[in-house]
Amino acid sequence: MSAAQGVEINDAPERDGEFPDADAGDEAPPLEKADPRLGPASPPWSPQTKIAVAVGLVAFAAIVFWFSRDALPILAMAGIVAFLVAPMVRTLHRRFRWPRWLALGLGYLVVLVVSLLLIAILAVGITQSLAGIDIAGMENTMRGVAEWFVDEAEGLVIFGIGIDMTEITEPIKSWLSEEAASGGVSGGIKIDADALQGLLGDAFNSIRTVTGLLTAMVMSALITMMIAIYLNADSAKFYGWVHRTVPPGYERDAALLSDRIGGVWRGYIYGQLINSLITGIMLFIVLAVVGVQGAFLMGVIMMLFNMIPTFGPIIAAFPGIVAALVGGSTRWPDMNNFFFALIVAGIYVVVVQAQANIIAPKVMGRAVRLSPVIIMISLIVGFNIAGLIGSLLAVPIVASIKEVVSYLYAKVVDREPFVNGNGNGIETTGV
Repeated sequence: MSAAQGVEINDAPERDGEFPDADAGDEAPPLEKADPRLGPASPPWSPQTKIAVAVGLVAFAAIVFWFSRDALPILAMAGIVAFLVAPMVRTLHRRFRWPRWLALGLGYLVVLVVSLLLIAILAVGITQSLAGIDIAGMENTMRGVAEWFVDEAEGLVIFGIGIDMTEITEPIKSWLSEEAASGGVSGGIKIDADALQGLLGDAFNSIRTVTGLLTAMVMSALITMMIAIYLNADSAKFYGWVHRTVPPGYERDAALLSDRIGGVWRGYIYGQLINSLITGIMLFIVLAVVGVQGAFLMGVIMMLFNMIPTFGPIIAAFPGIVAALVGGSTRWPDMNNFFFALIVAGIYVVVVQAQANIIAPKVMGRAVRLSPVIIMISLIVGFNIAGLIGSLLAVPIVASIKEVVSYLYAKVVDREPFVNGNGNGIETTGV
């Protein structure tokens, strides 16, 4: 047999699992699987799936918001600080080519120095205002007002119906019957530690020591500052991430809507700061001229509460009117305290109207464009959610939501969203 004849060539195709060099009892080696990363892309979601995911994300955000509500004041303050420092950091980093870390350090160093200076100025001014208050004169005035109220309240008749005011007048009569803290004069008002604690209630019971209070304030300030620094440091990354999530074809809309919302926050925050500062200084000058005791303190109170629209100036007016009613005027000591309190109330009305109709439009422009009713509802809801911080931020948040809703409405009705610079193509007016 020749070599060609001795070699048997099998050209038949091999069946699955059979190999010519494998024994019958051996197992066939497994086939290699393709790498799934190299496979085709996943199919697009159906509209129902997209809606379900969107609803789930909204629900998850609401749950996170609810569980983190106690931290909202600190986060809000950190956001405000970061917002105020951002222009300085951006200018130093982009225009002067400073390293970002150096621009951040200088920005927050300026914030720290300015904060310490403001605290020192306020501490000195408030201390001097409190030292200039005539406590003895206020005690006599309070005693006279209390005695007058008791006399008028007993036997009070309205439209022929007798009103029993015993529950109110008895504690006042008991208070008036106690001996004075000094001099042993009967019928005076006893001002001691027990009486003061009874008047203030349990406000100071939670404050165990001054050290504990200062420690809590310092820790809150440090945490707020650290969060603000991180917000400024990562702002560029966050801004880029937001714009990368914009669907193709909507880049222009996203940029214009971002400009609109940014304008709302810049106009409101900076405008309210300048407005409150001018209003507080103006009120301090006028009250000092007419002789209200503690005029500087009243100006500081107005400056702080004026940050809250509508209700803030009204709340800030009460301490000044009470100080005028109880302490009278140092410039016109012979004037009746009641009439002087009416004058001070008129001063507050004039100042508040001036800041609302003259100062605010100049420094804020038309930043939020919300009706007074919407502003009041926003303030109430914001206060219920996050207290004073919620009231402070309620208006710009609602104004931002209004811009988004106006844009969505314009797209639904096939209207250009950014005609005349607003979200619905129609020029609007408002607060």
